[in-house]
Amino acid sequence: MMKNKRIKPYTAAILAMFVILMAGCSLGTKPSSSPFLDDLTISIKDTPNTGDTTAHAYELQIKDSAGNLVDVDRVRINLSMSMQGMNHKMKDEMERTGHGIYYTKVYLPMNGDWKAIVSLKKDNHERRFNLEL
Repeated sequence: MMKNKRIKPYTAAILAMFVILMAGCSLGTKPSSSPFLDDLTISIKDTPNTGDTTAHAYELQIKDSAGNLVDVDRVRINLSMSMQGMNHKMKDEMERTGHGIYYTKVYLPMNGDWKAIVSLKKDNHERRFNLEL
């Protein structure tokens, strides 16, 4: 006949630490910025549609420290309404329309104070800019 054996406390602690370590390693790493991305500045122009006040066309320009337009691999924009009690959020990937120029057209659910997070990705690096629109 077999007796039930209890796991010793230190064995349980080692197993728990191993599980936590493995879970943390599987999360991956977030992309970090790079010297190239750190050198960039952006400017964004909002062109509201005169017929439909919820339609907004955003044109983004990306420049290096010398003022030259530069390209990146991907540009995303995340929009959120900054009014208390409003949980409006939108996101879109911007389309390259020229060297260092990106465009998107979005339909905002309502007018008001919107914030944007623009994310630039180049190779395995990413940089984010916080903007008030």
